[in-house]
Amino acid sequence: MQFMVFVLAFVAALLALEGLYSLFNRRRDPARLRSRLSSLAARVSNVETENGESILRNRSSLNIWKMLELELLLYRAGITMSVGRFLAISASLAGIGFVCVLALTHDSFRAAPALLIGILPLFWVRSKAKKRGQAFDAQLSSGLELVTRSMRSGHSLVAGFQMVSEELSDPIGTEFGIVAEEVRLGLELRDALGNLMRRVDNENLPYLTTAVLIQRQTGGNLAELLDRLSALLRERTQFSGRVRALTAQGRGSATFLALWLPFILAVMWMLAPDYLMPLIENRWGHYTLAAAFGLDAIAYSMALRIADVEA
Repeated sequence: MQFMVFVLAFVAALLALEGLYSLFNRRRDPARLRSRLSSLAARVSNVETENGESILRNRSSLNIWKMLELELLLYRAGITMSVGRFLAISASLAGIGFVCVLALTHDSFRAAPALLIGILPLFWVRSKAKKRGQAFDAQLSSGLELVTRSMRSGHSLVAGFQMVSEELSDPIGTEFGIVAEEVRLGLELRDALGNLMRRVDNENLPYLTTAVLIQRQTGGNLAELLDRLSALLRERTQFSGRVRALTAQGRGSATFLALWLPFILAVMWMLAPDYLMPLIENRWGHYTLAAAFGLDAIAYSMALRIADVEA
């Protein structure tokens, strides 16, 4: 039995190391990455825009599920790994952590908190998705300027999107290129922009989508409109960056204080579990733990709301 445990731990370690290499390997060909993301775009872009519903209202209904879809989260992070492989890596890390702590403590009950190591890849992917979204936001004004210059030289809006995909890097180059490809394949521009809003979680994209759709219905100089929108988004991005810099200390303090309680409990549970047993064996201990974690969550939420200033 002990031999089988070590064999399974060795296999889990190999899977985890191979998966971590795939996650953290940055020496990937950008063209290959863009091609892979383009092939995955159709799987995460299913946006319904029937019966004349507003695309902004459609986007708000999707917000409920966007972070619950792991495949969409991996796409937003720019990771071409399948969901099954990602889950296998997470399970392998949890198994390795459990086996290592079990080897040190010889107590499966005390080693149970080590299973939480398996959720670390999820936090990393969410962080990477957030950074990719911020990179898209930083590139958006430059992309709109390029589209504007393309339209003023006589090209169409879709040709401007294609030019952005050729001139700018990922993520905006990849996403605008997918929009241009979808329109060339026969998809309505409204639906292609709706797919873009689903793939990229960016609060500025509704302004672009609304401007394009209104101009197609009422007419007008779209190039001038996009030029003004580009200037507005550039100023908004700069202001948002200054606000985030000023509130970074508050957000960091909130995260540190929120993680301090579970960290101390996990360390005490592994080093001196008898010290915490009264909290587990007695009813008042359950109430105490529930109140502690509840107050911790409330304080963390309040601190983030104080530090979150809408730009």
